[in-house]
Amino acid sequence: MDLPNKGAASLRDIAVKLNKQRQLQPNDNVSNGRTLLIIGSKGTGKTSLINKFLDRNEAEKPTLALEYCFGRKAGKSLVKDVCHIWELGGGTLFTSLLLNSGPLDDVDSTTAIMMLDLSALENLWATMEILLTSLKTTILKKQKDPKLLIERAKSRVPHEHPDRLRMDPFPVPLVIIGGKYDQFQDYEPEKKKIVCRCLRYVAHFYNATLFFYSAKDSGLVKKSREILNHYGFGTPPVKAVAQDFGKPLLIPAGSDLLESIEGLGSNNKSWTMDKYKHIFTTHFHQETVKSTTSSEDPAQDPNFREPVIDALRIQKDEELERYCQELERRQKMKTTVY
Repeated sequence: MDLPNKGAASLRDIAVKLNKQRQLQPNDNVSNGRTLLIIGSKGTGKTSLINKFLDRNEAEKPTLALEYCFGRKAGKSLVKDVCHIWELGGGTLFTSLLLNSGPLDDVDSTTAIMMLDLSALENLWATMEILLTSLKTTILKKQKDPKLLIERAKSRVPHEHPDRLRMDPFPVPLVIIGGKYDQFQDYEPEKKKIVCRCLRYVAHFYNATLFFYSAKDSGLVKKSREILNHYGFGTPPVKAVAQDFGKPLLIPAGSDLLESIEGLGSNNKSWTMDKYKHIFTTHFHQETVKSTTSSEDPAQDPNFREPVIDALRIQKDEELERYCQELERRQKMKTTVY
């Protein structure tokens, strides 16, 4: 006697339902990977920041172009969570490398960390402007649907935030770190006030976290680990807020207010990026900052010597020189004949 189809259909429905439930549940055998892309001013301590975050005591050397490392941490799953860390060296020189490399392949799990040199105010704004513009352009260019990413960025700002309509959230979570605070803290109060006010506006405009850091201050090193752990491993966010320009700033994304930056009773129409750029660059004249291409030759860097390859390079350079001379000689002979 044949069984009715109703029972078979019910079993199939149950199996489909159970499968969907399994897919919604976290897989204990799969690691949750996040990515930190660290960019910023040249020589401001990005590698040192990474080493202290990962608790490594490695000898530091200049980052040539784009370097990768990772950290692991035990999470709620059976396997350790992984934080992928990419560091872009050279300041503003090698931003073009980001277009065809790994850091921005999965922007849904990526946080950008921009470290600026508070001891070199003469190129801070120019460096920041080039890096943010280049990074934003690259991120959007790699997306199939840039508008969707922009909408997601806007959704990170609470609907009840009074400044929501005056903000332009960065496409990915952004952390702005003011490095070398140990030197900045000795500046004149008025200078520090201007810098803090301008950087607070930039961070607030992009819905970014702002934090002042020094590798020589154990308290700031500890706080930097908390911030990077939050974005790299998903630990609870830092709740502390410090807005006093006489102390290291710590302002989590979305916790600032334009009225607090500007002062009560100020004109709303004056809150623009152009205004703050004018204020900053008027007080701290900006030097020309190179971008895209570099005048430095990495082959001459003593940190990356390779005797065999260097010898072949010299040989090829000499052959090229002889070829160019021969070509020039033949060209002159042709000109003489005609």
